[in-house]
Amino acid sequence: MELEEVESQIKDLEQKKSVLIDEIKKNYGRIRYKKYEEKALDPFLKETEGVMVGPVRKRLRQLEFRISTQAYTPQMERLMVKDVKKVEEELKGMRQVERARRKKRLVQQDILDAENRIKAIEEDLKKIRETLKDLYGRARTMKNSSKQGVTFGEKHDNLVSLGDIVIIEEEGKEK
Repeated sequence: MELEEVESQIKDLEQKKSVLIDEIKKNYGRIRYKKYEEKALDPFLKETEGVMVGPVRKRLRQLEFRISTQAYTPQMERLMVKDVKKVEEELKGMRQVERARRKKRLVQQDILDAENRIKAIEEDLKKIRETLKDLYGRARTMKNSSKQGVTFGEKHDNLVSLGDIVIIEEEGKEK
């Protein structure tokens, strides 16, 4: 492998490494932002911790099911529709709590996704760094050897190898 090839590989890996490092920085910024967002939601969620949305929603479904499946007198049906409207109003007030809870779950999932992505990138960076370490060693060896006149894997035209000398002597003995 030529010195230029090694240097081009080093350059490519350095570019990949810098791209991955930039992505890690973006993910850390995202995590920081999401943690601030989570902290902003916490006071409201602690305040509304006792609010139970599930039973109200269940009661609304039961009332709607009763109205749609059973036959009542018009007066009873009107009373049930009034109850449905009351439950819907109660549920409307709870929607903000429900949204905040859902948003907190989504924020926590985003944080987890970003942390997992960072771990995956760090594994890739570790492999790239190991490869770079080997390539830097090769490049250093090639540069030092070229300064001292030593070449690897090729022979100069003005030099004769030991194998060529043996063949020349053998040909000379036959004559």
